Amino acid sequence: MRRALVIVLAALAGACTPPLPNPTGVVDLRVVAASFEAPEVLISPCDPRLLVSLGSGGSTNQIDPASLARLLVVGQRPLTYRALVVDPKGEGRELSYRLRACANQGDRECDNTDDFVELTSGKRPAGEWTFTLDGSAPDKPLLGTALLPDGQPLLLEALTQDSSRGLGGIRIPVMLEVRASDTDEHVFAQKLMVVQCQFFPSMRENVTPVLPGVLLRGEPWAEDFVPELSGGDEVLMEPMDFSALEEAYTVPSLSLSPVNLVESWKIAWYTTHGTMSAFETGGTSFDGNTERHRSRWQPDTTVKEPRDVTFFFVVRDGRGGQSWLTRRAKWTP
Repeated sequence: MRRALVIVLAALAGACTPPLPNPTGVVDLRVVAASFEAPEVLISPCDPRLLVSLGSGGSTNQIDPASLARLLVVGQRPLTYRALVVDPKGEGRELSYRLRACANQGDRECDNTDDFVELTSGKRPAGEWTFTLDGSAPDKPLLGTALLPDGQPLLLEALTQDSSRGLGGIRIPVMLEVRASDTDEHVFAQKLMVVQCQFFPSMRENVTPVLPGVLLRGEPWAEDFVPELSGGDEVLMEPMDFSALEEAYTVPSLSLSPVNLVESWKIAWYTTHGTMSAFETGGTSFDGNTERHRSRWQPDTTVKEPRDVTFFFVVRDGRGGQSWLTRRAKWTP
């Protein structure tokens, strides 16, 4: 089987441009990661002509009712949305949030007039947030069958606006907006929920990637263990071996024939003090080589007081699946 190839785009900064903050250092309000469970929903069985006909536009009154019903059955699937919200300087303050879903992947703030659905909103302190979308309450709507202001189902409108008519998967953007009332901090985080047509029996729903654990200087780092680190030396961190967990999967080619691939997970490394190098590891290059997963933490030696440090390890499977592990340590200069 072939491994999925990852294209990395690098932007070159001009000589007069000030350096950007290191992305691995989480020093202010940030949504570090977000995920759906399940990360993918299959329409089964599925004929590509169904998607093309449904994605041709027009009102739901112009669409074959049986075809529409087959699509919207998928919209009845309960989902769980999770977000990792970090607020290092907030001291436990409450944050305002809004969770919205929209049909247009280019709508970066999910606020195009009449093209988004308000899912839920409220206030809570930073942490690991969980929102259940199962239709059991007004603030827990089903994502796929949520209705836009004109009465069009969100899932159908997302298909209509997809230039490939869903043949590469229908992707519904879900936007988390987080705001701090006592400052001007205001952040957005977009997560795509994937609805896929099962073209072949070999296609299976994606399973959320989960790291089996983390190694600190080559030794297992238990979740409840808080090591004491000191000085300015780099500290090596690695994931436990997860190669057996990377799934084989099937996608359609442009000619709608099956293409067999194997996941090549990526890990993003974050810390609330100092920096990590590298920021992101893993993936497969064009020549088929897989990068080794390891990153080194470098403390900020300009700080002269002890610090409680939190590390976040975010794993992505390249298919919409995402999860994270958190570890903590104490550091002294």
